[in-house]
Amino acid sequence: MRYTIDKRPSYAVLELELAEGEEIETKPGAMMTQSAGIENETSIGGDDGVMGMAKRAMSDERGLIENTYYATDDDAEVTLVPDHPGDITAINVSERGPIRSQSGSLLAWEPLVERSTEMNNRSNLFSSGELTVLGISGQGMAFVSSYGSMYEQQVTPGEPLTVDEDHLVAWSAGLSMDRRKDGSIKSTMLGGEGFVTEFSGEGHVWLQTRNPLTLMSGGTEHEDDDGAGGPSVDDFI
Repeated sequence: MRYTIDKRPSYAVLELELAEGEEIETKPGAMMTQSAGIENETSIGGDDGVMGMAKRAMSDERGLIENTYYATDDDAEVTLVPDHPGDITAINVSERGPIRSQSGSLLAWEPLVERSTEMNNRSNLFSSGELTVLGISGQGMAFVSSYGSMYEQQVTPGEPLTVDEDHLVAWSAGLSMDRRKDGSIKSTMLGGEGFVTEFSGEGHVWLQTRNPLTLMSGGTEHEDDDGAGGPSVDDFI
């Protein structure tokens, strides 16, 4: 499999070229185009049985469904896009995993990449209200989407990292997490104080440069002088 990520970072497109017999699995609605040498099928996804299905149903019913695109000829092509403006990042799970991600961030993955739905620790319930996070492990490439550009940070034992959790996309599974209120940050969805999460240990954190909850609320982080809100192209860069 060969891949290219084009139109970054505002409106990223994942272009995949598959040899005969190769395949890629995706979230529903990700396909934009496919060549004549591509076939597809839809199935109930996940690697964690009935309990996993129940957990995914609590998080997002679309997470129960996955699409598989497989090549019947060499040089077959399929292009994939997320359901929001922003970037796409390739993560080699064989080298960087296991990782965890916010539900809905995983766009596509190779067949040997394993996914599991994990209940969010109550003390780390993100301000988005997500009850679950997605565990990603195994072998192969995973493609993760974000609002705005993707920004990767390394965490070391001597240098913990504190992040505004609304910008959090994915993180190394071995990192320790400590969540706390921060009066300097306002929660867009829940009102009042926002939250930050401190990561410590050894690993990586992937962040999005724009806050999706601000966009969902119909405003921007910086309103015009007359108070008018609404996102523009610049909000995604």
